[in-house]
Amino acid sequence: MASDWDRGVALYNKSEYRAALVEFQDIVMHRPDVAGAWYYIGLCEFKLKRYERVELPLSHAIDLLEIQTPSSPDIAGAWYTIGISHYLQAHYDKAIEPLKRYVDITSKARHEIDPSARTALARAYFFLERYDEALPLLAGANEKLPASGDRAKELAANSYYRGAIYFKREDDDRAIVALREAVKGNPEDIAAMELLAESLMRKARKPNSEARWQEAAEVGEKLKMVRDDLKTANILGRAYLGGQRFDSAVGPLEKLAKANPDNGQAWLYYGIALSRSGRMRRAMEALEITIQLIPESIPALSELGYVYEADKQYQQALRIYEKAYAVSGDPAMKATVERVRALASQQP
Repeated sequence: MASDWDRGVALYNKSEYRAALVEFQDIVMHRPDVAGAWYYIGLCEFKLKRYERVELPLSHAIDLLEIQTPSSPDIAGAWYTIGISHYLQAHYDKAIEPLKRYVDITSKARHEIDPSARTALARAYFFLERYDEALPLLAGANEKLPASGDRAKELAANSYYRGAIYFKREDDDRAIVALREAVKGNPEDIAAMELLAESLMRKARKPNSEARWQEAAEVGEKLKMVRDDLKTANILGRAYLGGQRFDSAVGPLEKLAKANPDNGQAWLYYGIALSRSGRMRRAMEALEITIQLIPESIPALSELGYVYEADKQYQQALRIYEKAYAVSGDPAMKATVERVRALASQQP
């Protein structure tokens, strides 16, 4: 058995995991009480990325080690490997207890906890929407991660998850800070850029903030360099529109509206951008399409009425304003109807 053991360990250390696995399996066939062999079987399966086969041998190893050598560091290592295996299979509910056992054993032994265990545990809580448990772990994991190389991307990803939690809670102040960190750490993180832009725009509306709209547009422009598609056009167009950069808004909003011919909101935004940038004829067309799709939209009716009035088409403006008043019953709209009716009566 000693030769099998030595050969198995040597093969494992040379990363020849399939061959090593055969040796350790041979050992447990003859001596099922050899905890170390079960442990290595689990490690070999993990290295071979056969994560669904990891738990059984490592559970055998833990049971034996707790009787034979309860102070063995391999117990913590086994719990860690089981937990990470479940995490990598997206079995987040099953990952939590093994990872907690690993953290608890390692902490009591006053050994350093592997940052990847904290990260996996935090993200498992996140994916299970257990946000109160995820947040402190995500912050703690970032404190332990050096900000360089692949670890910098891990840090950025943890910042993204923190930002996503704050965003879901509509805590835009904290979401923006975390998501800025995420984008800084990984400038090509599409999800972080999307969420940062959305959080900035939501914050910009309460109250209206030119600086927030401007930053949202800048994030959208960076996003476009990485991914130029309709989702990006939606973000960029709305950011430009909110920041009153109407000329810039026309392009992305036109792309969005024409790709979604039945989406009244998309046509409304496009029509507003055209109207406010002085492209009245095109604005009329876009807004007429809008009120066909959403006939009782007060913003669409009001904007179309304004466009006709600005073009001195008072009869058309009156027609639209009367519809808007019929829908809203707003006294201010009634006053607009009366004013435009007077203008229309003066036209030949």
